[in-house]
Amino acid sequence: MRKFNRIVRRVVEQVDGSSFVEIALVLPFFLLILVPSVDLARAFYAAIEVSSAAEAGAVYGVQNPGDVAGMLTASKSGASNLTGFSANATYGCECSDGSSAVASCTSTPSCTYNYVNYSDVVATVVYVPTFKYPGLPSSINITHESRLRAGGD
Repeated sequence: MRKFNRIVRRVVEQVDGSSFVEIALVLPFFLLILVPSVDLARAFYAAIEVSSAAEAGAVYGVQNPGDVAGMLTASKSGASNLTGFSANATYGCECSDGSSAVASCTSTPSCTYNYVNYSDVVATVVYVPTFKYPGLPSSINITHESRLRAGGD
């Protein structure tokens, strides 16, 4: 233990003020790198949340065709951490090749083969960075659309 104390004392005695000057010079550059990195990570997090929320709403729509309110609820609960989140949900029928879409399945699409049901959710959030950066907008719209198809006739 004595030997360790002597080594620590010798190291502490040899430290001068140059390390503080180095920290003072490097710290602003470090912060210039760190702050935008955190903002970028927050934007990626928001994009992942929006994507997951749209997917959750579309999955609910495939499982419960026609329940638009349930699709919106599932989508909004998937992005409960985001403020300013909005979603738009629709369902309908279309031919298996993607043509002749009929919203809300009010009539049967005229198809050569068969038709499928679909649920479509468009989720959006406005991302506002912590700081304003030159050359970048003050807010960014993050949007994701998820369209799932289920068997029809």
